[in-house]
Amino acid sequence: MLRSNSSPLFRPFKGVRSTSPPPLSHTHSHTHSHSQSRQSAFLNHNNRLPVITSLIVGLLFLISLFSHPDSSISHKFQIPGILPSKPSHPPIMQLIDPVLSSRLNSTYDQYLKHCPNGALPIHSNPSLTNSQKLRYNTLKKKGKYMLVTNTRQIQDHLPDLLNTIIILLDYLGYDQLYLSILEGPSSDCTPQIIQNVLIPLLTSLGVPSDQVVIKTDEPKIHWSDHNRIEKISELRNRALEPLWLNSNWKKGIRSVVFFNDVYLSAGDMLELIYQHDKIGASITTGMDWWKKKPEYYYDIWVGRTIDKGDLFYPIDNPWWTPSSNLFHNSPNSKNKYNKLQPFQVYSSWNALAILSPEPFLPPYNVRFRRGAKEKGECAASECTLVASDYWKVGFRKVMVVPSVQLAYERDVASDIVDDLTKQKGDLGWIDGVPPEQSDDKVDWINKPPEKVRCHPWPETNGLSANVWEETRWVDPWLD
Repeated sequence: MLRSNSSPLFRPFKGVRSTSPPPLSHTHSHTHSHSQSRQSAFLNHNNRLPVITSLIVGLLFLISLFSHPDSSISHKFQIPGILPSKPSHPPIMQLIDPVLSSRLNSTYDQYLKHCPNGALPIHSNPSLTNSQKLRYNTLKKKGKYMLVTNTRQIQDHLPDLLNTIIILLDYLGYDQLYLSILEGPSSDCTPQIIQNVLIPLLTSLGVPSDQVVIKTDEPKIHWSDHNRIEKISELRNRALEPLWLNSNWKKGIRSVVFFNDVYLSAGDMLELIYQHDKIGASITTGMDWWKKKPEYYYDIWVGRTIDKGDLFYPIDNPWWTPSSNLFHNSPNSKNKYNKLQPFQVYSSWNALAILSPEPFLPPYNVRFRRGAKEKGECAASECTLVASDYWKVGFRKVMVVPSVQLAYERDVASDIVDDLTKQKGDLGWIDGVPPEQSDDKVDWINKPPEKVRCHPWPETNGLSANVWEETRWVDPWLD
């Protein structure tokens, strides 16, 4: 589901409450006695200390008013400008490859130059391990990859996105990556970073200009004038259209990598591309989360199981609930999910999707779209309908790779890194790859579920709605 989120708001430090020294008593004594008592009051140690303390605290507070907090700091207590956790220089990413290390650090330096209050990357070591390089080596020889996104307001996500692009270009080769970005509107540093950091970076690395289509500062959308699914479909198609409008893109692209505004890594992207290619899938996704503690699986409106056509977890009330019982009525999916092994589904998106390009090209010409109301089609998500149309035209291998998990919020992304590191270790992963005996095979089911659960989007304009108030069971696709 296309989404956008703003940077976390900082609750400013409101000041320090201090106790002033007790007021001097005014009496009708002689001038000498009055002066002497005043002098003793200021020179007395017990009175002098509170005065000095108050002055220092007041000075610190005044300085803090003219400085800015760091949105990437994990601890809650900050005095802006006095106790920030952000270093005065970019974090040093020490990689084995000194050239790559220098490129990552200099790019982050440019990021901070245009976005002084920007965030640190979630993935502090974004490089590939030696085992990952061996695992993904075949991808270098099999074609080109198109990265696509609609995005806005992602200044804190950009360090990880920039690192991801740098690592992919370094590993796959600068002629292997195509990039299409449709951005806006954003009120943060996002368009400046794309224009002043990303585009010059691509040029400096030798990426041909005909492999890059980037548009920033899209106008504000007045959602009261638009059906949400129809408008988001239009935006997704605009980002994807270089695939069918440019002949060199149409001929050379092996996989489309479509991502939402999540914290990314090159290893996650390559793992999905690798599994997609190795197992022969039509659509391959990871998993995405709104929260991890407790767990809220994010893309519940899109995902449907292969055996029952049901939600990935039950929602009994007309609202979002914690997803503690994932794949409750799909035992094979649950078993594979727990082992971080790929499994087939009817539909999925989950913030990062690898799509075979053929259905978007003639003779199929699949597009993101809203449901066909005139035919009585359920008003599902545009991502569910893309999967349905893939099934309809014969591309019926849709799968989830649960070893890739993504988040839109910074704290959730950090939780995922911690949880997955432990789970992978328990399952025998070493150096970022699964054990050799891991079962990555998917026994494809060519027949769709008899019926698919649908929660229709109301046929009204606007950005928000509660889709859980109505449930329908519908055919897998319209003939």
